[in-house]
Amino acid sequence: MKLFKEKLAWAAPIAVILIIALFSVNLFAQGNPQVRNLPVALIVDDEGDHVEAVKAAVEQMSKGVDGAEPMLAFTTENEEDIEELFNDKEYYAALVIPEGYNDALQNAMTNNSAATLKVYINQGFNYTGANFAKTALNGLITQLSSQYSTNFINNMNGQQIDATKASVLVSPIVSEEQIFNPITASTANGSAPTLMAVPAWVGALIGGFVLFLSTSSILKRENLTRKQTLRLMGEQMLFGIIVALFSGFTVATLGSIAGINMPSYFIVGFFVSFAAFCFFLLVSAITAWIGKPAITLFMVVMLLGMGVLMTPKEMLPDFFVNFIRPWVPIRFASEGLREIFYFGSGFYTGASFNTILGIGIAGLVIFLLSIFKPVKVQKANPEN
Repeated sequence: MKLFKEKLAWAAPIAVILIIALFSVNLFAQGNPQVRNLPVALIVDDEGDHVEAVKAAVEQMSKGVDGAEPMLAFTTENEEDIEELFNDKEYYAALVIPEGYNDALQNAMTNNSAATLKVYINQGFNYTGANFAKTALNGLITQLSSQYSTNFINNMNGQQIDATKASVLVSPIVSEEQIFNPITASTANGSAPTLMAVPAWVGALIGGFVLFLSTSSILKRENLTRKQTLRLMGEQMLFGIIVALFSGFTVATLGSIAGINMPSYFIVGFFVSFAAFCFFLLVSAITAWIGKPAITLFMVVMLLGMGVLMTPKEMLPDFFVNFIRPWVPIRFASEGLREIFYFGSGFYTGASFNTILGIGIAGLVIFLLSIFKPVKVQKANPEN
């Protein structure tokens, strides 16, 4: 029973509980996602009683059920702005009441032609969020169509109708879908950007920690001057560039072999390399100041981040939205690759690029400042 008397042995079950808790925390994000306030645009290009009926249905849908937050949050926009708004990732979808809708529905039975409501889908924004919005909007259109169908049948007063009118009578309103920023084939249903961004973080984490151990070993063996230490740090960053390039182009090459439909092998490879190097600078900076415990910190960040990368923020609990999602570096690499894959971006991806660059610059500054970190000097053993 000697082992039971060792304090370190009792740390094992505590460590297991903590590690499992960290791995399982994403259950709160993924276990039972509730869609809340997905931003959707409402575009009204017509007027009349039937248009007002659609707007009333939208207003009712915006109230939610039993006091709960609604699935969709509608905002009125102009059609000429919608493409730019989609590119800026302001909306997952749009419901469009086109010009002529009112008259088309008014004369649907006379003209033997159903009226059309349009649904625009911003697929590249987030595949899951766009699909939820599309399903909800089509459900709204189906409900409206069913109400008009019932009214038309009641107005028939038992009259017989010919076959040409039957389909219009059953579905007097139909939906017409148009996809913007489409998710291309062979990109893992929109998951390719995230799947290719994660290795950038993992490569930076492993490479940064291994190089930290190597430089620490040199510093322990040799009594370097500040100038020599600075040169060693420069060599560490040079190795970081090599690690980043290996990370980026290994990911791009494996993606190509796996059949991922990349818009540009070199743009993807260089962007992942750029993200990996900036993450490497961050990892190097933190490990330079706090040492080996940094690896645990970064593993925790990665584990917490995995639950938020592919999920729209409108489907996450408030805790993840406010305290986890904003601080996950991998998310910005994923968003940058999403710009490249689905929004026609080149190497510069706008806000995501700027954020990654900011992470790299901050990491570099903190890393260089570590040269002023006080060094513990071991006392020599007195001679006997």
